[in-house]
Amino acid sequence: MVNHVKRRRWLLAVSLGWLACAPAQDELTAYFLAHGAQDPAVAAEDAYKYLYHAARGGEHALADETAAGLWLAREWATLGPPQPGEELWEPLTADGRIGRLHLRPYKAQGGNKEALLEAFLAGARDFDGHAGSFRQAWRALGRVLQAQPVGQLTFAEWQRVDRAMKSKGYPAAHHSVGYTEARAPAYRVLPAAQARRLLEQLPEPVTISAP
Repeated sequence: MVNHVKRRRWLLAVSLGWLACAPAQDELTAYFLAHGAQDPAVAAEDAYKYLYHAARGGEHALADETAAGLWLAREWATLGPPQPGEELWEPLTADGRIGRLHLRPYKAQGGNKEALLEAFLAGARDFDGHAGSFRQAWRALGRVLQAQPVGQLTFAEWQRVDRAMKSKGYPAAHHSVGYTEARAPAYRVLPAAQARRLLEQLPEPVTISAP
């Protein structure tokens, strides 16, 4: 664990130092590089998913709200205790207007599954997401990686993911196999307003900063 923490701190320091002398970046991309990219398990698919969520929220869930409810019910039933260092709330943007509510700590702190589903669907409807913002951020990441790799993120891997997603119109995507095995991600993407209401309803209320 100590080595893992040291590695995360080193990656963060490297990312921040490199960004200081890099060309001007897209805001979402810069925040990802300074925060999301510090995890050594993050691959190109995970970078894509991070930027997609930051720019577009959970809008893809609205295609089938019934399926979204069933998926949450199945996932909720299999949740174990929080992983070491697992955060309850993880902002995805510099202004904190959207983030990931991690399910294991939320459930462990007395969170309500039905309230979560309602908040998730409401947030997917209300969030002002833009496909153009995502594509701008994703292309900006490609330019950064073309100049220099960041962690295990390389331009070749960015190109591989870009080719696959471009041919499908840049849809929502899954995490990489490596990230899934290492982190077992379990979260829902929520605008801060919906997350704040949920966390204030916990048996021991949690406050997050307003965007």
